[in-house]
Order: sequence, then structure tokens, then C-alpha cells
Amino acid sequence: MPTLTIYPIAESIEMRRGETVRDALYRAGVEVDTPCNGQGICGKCLVRVDPPESAEATPHPEISPEQEADGIRLACQLKPRKDMTIHVLSEYVRDEYRILEGNRYPDDHTDEEEASIADPGAATHARSKTRIPAAQVTEKEGTFWLCYDREPQQPLSRWVKGRSPRGLAIDIGTTTLVVTLMALDTCRELSTASSLNPQIRFGHDVVRRIQAGSTPEGLAELAQCVRNGLNELIEEVCEDTKTDVNEIVDVVIGGNTTMLQLAAKIDPEPLGRVPFTVGMQSGVSYPAAQFGLAVHPDARVYVPPVVHAYVGGDISAGLLVCHGFFEQSASVLFVDIGTNGEMGLNASGKCLMTSTAAGPAFEGMGISSGTRAQIGALERVGTDGHSLVYKTIGNAPVKGICGSGIIDLTAALVKMGVIEGSGRMRRPGEIDGLLPDIASRLVELNEKAAFHIAGDVYFTQDDVRQVQLAKSAIRAAIDILMTEAGIEPAAIHRVVIAGGFGYSLRPENLEVIGLLPPGMGAKVFFAGNTCRIGCVRLLRNVSNRRFLESRMQRVEHVPIETRPDFMDLYVESMEFPETPVFTKAAENR
Repeated sequence: MPTLTIYPIAESIEMRRGETVRDALYRAGVEVDTPCNGQGICGKCLVRVDPPESAEATPHPEISPEQEADGIRLACQLKPRKDMTIHVLSEYVRDEYRILEGNRYPDDHTDEEEASIADPGAATHARSKTRIPAAQVTEKEGTFWLCYDREPQQPLSRWVKGRSPRGLAIDIGTTTLVVTLMALDTCRELSTASSLNPQIRFGHDVVRRIQAGSTPEGLAELAQCVRNGLNELIEEVCEDTKTDVNEIVDVVIGGNTTMLQLAAKIDPEPLGRVPFTVGMQSGVSYPAAQFGLAVHPDARVYVPPVVHAYVGGDISAGLLVCHGFFEQSASVLFVDIGTNGEMGLNASGKCLMTSTAAGPAFEGMGISSGTRAQIGALERVGTDGHSLVYKTIGNAPVKGICGSGIIDLTAALVKMGVIEGSGRMRRPGEIDGLLPDIASRLVELNEKAAFHIAGDVYFTQDDVRQVQLAKSAIRAAIDILMTEAGIEPAAIHRVVIAGGFGYSLRPENLEVIGLLPPGMGAKVFFAGNTCRIGCVRLLRNVSNRRFLESRMQRVEHVPIETRPDFMDLYVESMEFPETPVFTKAAENR
């Protein structure tokens, strides 16, 4: 059978007879975003075949003739007949610990693992356990019953014989909404849809949302706003799969605490002032009506454990994807880079968590040419010694800059001397020592320095400041966690980065811009949208809920907003670290 070589993870897997590249990627631990569930409709699962002539075309409106000639194909429609090399272009989540054979899944937890909480020396893999969803539908004497975790069994209205129970994994992000529909009887993902959070018009950060939602009128408007957005996505995934909304009987919602309370129409005002009081229970289920979701009226909504007003259920759910976070012998740093930067550190069993206001820069928001990860988004930047070398998603013309491109571009401009350590960008006349092509790209926009990428895409002085604000907030919080745990960067075994980054990002560039301490780049593992994947795992196995609830009781929250050293570290981290500058003089050496 043919061998499939996969980049950027640089691994190979032997294909199976009749298998698509999408399915082979899943076996290799790579979950690509395919909202249409592999039907060739959505055009999301793009890969580039090298060389292009080694694979037949997979026609789709999202693939232009030029892209097709360049080797762009749909993974769900591609069936290799001979050895093939592909480059994954779409967003994906990497799960290198998946085991598909047998009935033991690394994301499912056994009773023995629960016992190990009290006895860390207990064997944690003594017995296999199949997945048992929290919600099950049974029939007895012509009546259908909903059996739900820790809830009394109740008659199920509006149920038709032959239906299959469905579940939703929902990620309510400050910037984006993501909804995944699952078949609870097979634990299979059916469809995923996403959109911008319509609450953005009230402000990009949680502080502004709290302010806007602190009156009855404002709360009602914010709640209805996000509910409308979620219900539109629910309708989309149901239409994609010909699912009746009354088949949806279980929902898991992850999100930061503010987003959860706004969706549940719970006053967020106490979240915005000391002592930052959380107004909702977590690790429990609610009636679906509490969140205004267009699902079965008897459906339940499970909210993962919430640690603090600024460390929500999105992070606790994400820790299910962070391998080794709860192990006694591991030292793991978990960083979710979003508008509200949240992070956790396990230092040999001591688990600490905190959060910081990072802003939306790394999600492409607040950047002059910023965009989400989509076709035409600049996702990777470097230099060939003469000019910039960049890559866009789908190898399409540049339409904007997504999160990974923002970091790569900033790092490249720092290394080439366009951006100084203070963050100041050179102006058009300040070209001494710069490579000719780089110097020619310096312009002024609105009387401020800017760097021209292509077309009407620019990176400006204000964009650099937004990057500095975001990266310094995250770095200061990381430094405080390590200080609190009494651990040095060298002692950390693994750094898991969650968030909307593309997988073309060079981890070393996180060091170049100073977001991570020196030496950590080589330990980075990109995990994608861990909230979504964590919520999926909480849907498909109820034991994951008990595991997470138990483990999160050991987590200690570190409040950085009251620490006297935070502002000093924040200001200090604004600077870009010293790095060898690649200039014209360096080129001539």
C-alpha cells in the first residue's frame, strides 16, 4: 500500500485500501477541520501535494485553477494510488497520543485513575473502559426516557423511534464561536461550524463586555446576541447532517467565565470588581433553556469546572488535551493564547493557573490587516537573505495576516532590523544597513511608519504596539507562575500552546519576540482549539467529567492583578530581546 508523508509534522503512515487522506490523517493523530464530515462540500480540508502531478485534481469552488496546478487538493476526496507527500494547509488539532485499535482511548479515564487521586501510586491503566456518554435514550413500554448523568430518569417528549441522540460541543470564545455536532451512540463527530462572536460590537475584551452587560438591558442584549450566533451555527451543523434539533439532548459549553455568564444571562458585574465573584456553578449541568439554545427542550448543558472569574471552563476542558498536565512527575506549561490569555503550570504535581488580558492581536483582531486563518491569510514569514519569503493559506494572493503570520512577521522584522528592541519601526528614510528590498517596503500610513507586504496589506507601527501589549502580558504571567512554583524554564519538559494559531508558526519565533523565555521554543507543542476538543471528550465519555472535576480541585489560582511585581514584569517584557540582526552588511559577509 502507498505511504503518505505528512508535513509539517514530518511523519509517514501507510495508507489502507480505499482510504482517503483525511482518514489517514486522523489515524496519524491529525484532526483537520471538515465541517461537512468529508463530503467534499465545505472545502476546508486543504492539503498541498508535492509534486502536484502525483495526485488527481479534486475540483471545488474554493480551489482556483492556479491553486490546483500548484497541488492544492481536498484531503477528504484524495485517495493516493502511490507514495505521496502532502502539506496540511487547513487548521488542525494534533493528538499524537490517539490509539485507534482496541477499546482503550487515551482521552478516556478509568475508575482506577479516579482512585489514583487519593493514591498517586495506584496503577492508572489497569482496566480498559469503553466510552459512555452522559446522555442516553432508552425505550420502555412505548415511552422514551432520557437517562442523564446524576439526574433522575425522565420521560423524553418529542422523540421519534429511530432517532439517534446527538450532542453539541460549544466553544464560546471572546472573538469566535465554534459548534461541533456529535453522534452520542457512536461518539463520532458529524459537523463543525464557526463564526465571529457577534458580541464583538460591544468590545474586543471581557472587561468591556462586563461593563456592557452590567445593566439589565445590556445583559439581555448581550445574552440574546450570543444566543442568536450559537443558534445560527446549530442550525448550520444540523442542516449539514440532516439532523433534527430535537435529537440534541446533551451540550457541553466551554468558555471564559464572562462568556459563560453572559450566555446564561447571569449578571457579570461581580466579575469586574474585587473579589471577582463567579455567579454560576460549574462542573454541573443546567436545563438547555438557561442558555437559550435551539435544542431538545429536555436537553442538559454541562459547564466544565471554573477555577476563577478569569480562568474559565474553556481552560479546564482544554487540560484534557494537554498530555501530562495532571501527572505527578511532569512539569508542563499550558498557554491558551486568546483575547484573555489563560495558562496553567504543573510543576511536578503542583498545579497553578492564572490569566492575563492579552488582547485580540494574536487572533488577527486589532491589527490593521489582520484576519482569521482562511484562504489568502499570511501564515508564515521568513527571509531568503534578499527579501521576505512568505506563505499564505492555500498559496493564494495575500488578503491579510493571521495569528501565526503576525508572530512570524514581527520576528522577521526584528531580526532584519526594521523593528528595534523598543518596538519602534524604522521610517522610509532610515534605510542604513537594510537589505534593498526590505528598505523599499518602508512607507508611511497616516503619518506613521508601516511595512508593505503586498497589495493593500501592511504591517504598521500601531500593529507592533498591539503585538507588544499582547506578548508582554502573556510573558509576565508565565514568569509569575514559574516564580510561584519555584521552577526555572529549563526544568519545564513540555510547553503546550493552545489557540487559533496556524501550524506553520516557527516555535523559535515565540522566543524571538519574547513571548516565551529563552530555550522554551524547542519544547513547544501546538494543540489548536483545545477547548473544542476538550468539550468533545466531555461529551463522549462521562468518566472524563468525573476525572476533570476531581483533578481541578487540586489546582491553585494565582491572582496576578494584585501582585506588585506584575507591572514591572509587564513593562520589562515589552522590549524585544536582543537578537542577531540580518542586515545588508550581514549578507555581504
